Amino acid sequence: MEQKELIERIMELEWPMFRQVNGEERTDCQENPAVFRAMRGAQFRAWSSEAVRCYLEDLESAQAAGRSLVREKYIRMMERTDPAGFARFKGELPQLSREQEELIAALWGHFLPQTERLRREFPAIALGGRPLLARDEEAGDTSIETYQIGEWKTYSEATLAALLEHTRRLEEQGVDLVRVIQENSVAAMGYPSLAAAEKSMAYAMIQRMGGGECSTCGAYFH
Repeated sequence: MEQKELIERIMELEWPMFRQVNGEERTDCQENPAVFRAMRGAQFRAWSSEAVRCYLEDLESAQAAGRSLVREKYIRMMERTDPAGFARFKGELPQLSREQEELIAALWGHFLPQTERLRREFPAIALGGRPLLARDEEAGDTSIETYQIGEWKTYSEATLAALLEHTRRLEEQGVDLVRVIQENSVAAMGYPSLAAAEKSMAYAMIQRMGGGECSTCGAYFH
């Protein structure tokens, strides 16, 4: 299969897993397949074909074994956000190998500075998203660190290694994978560029702060 077909298959497998995370008590996002596909597709289109193929194999293997990688991701996140809940469900999780832990640490070593660079360049987009670090989480928040590492912990060694290799190769070309994913995400939201999304989000923030009648601001943002 071509990469586009692989990604379609991934989302076909992930969507029912995502919808069943809370059983019958679904949130609004669990009833919106279009947004789910847009955001997940934005990530996978930034990956290498090898990383996509490996992750699809992870999903297919998990499904065959009666496991949900999406459910496991949210349980992994609970280790930080809800320790009591994590204690109840951690028995469902497979043990991570030392290789997986090392690959995850290496990936975060790339993703953290890449995300910091992106947030400095586009602060309005950053303010509208998750906190970056787990230490900055407040009640009801899940940081990028907690979410991303929770997801990586569901990946096989092969997927993690392929993703790390892809991340390094892009960096050698002067490209940040985090930025490519964000570019894909804002494109899925209808923005022509990160700069356009930044301007729109900054203007929305000024309006919420009561600055919507400022002619100078209006001229700048439009």
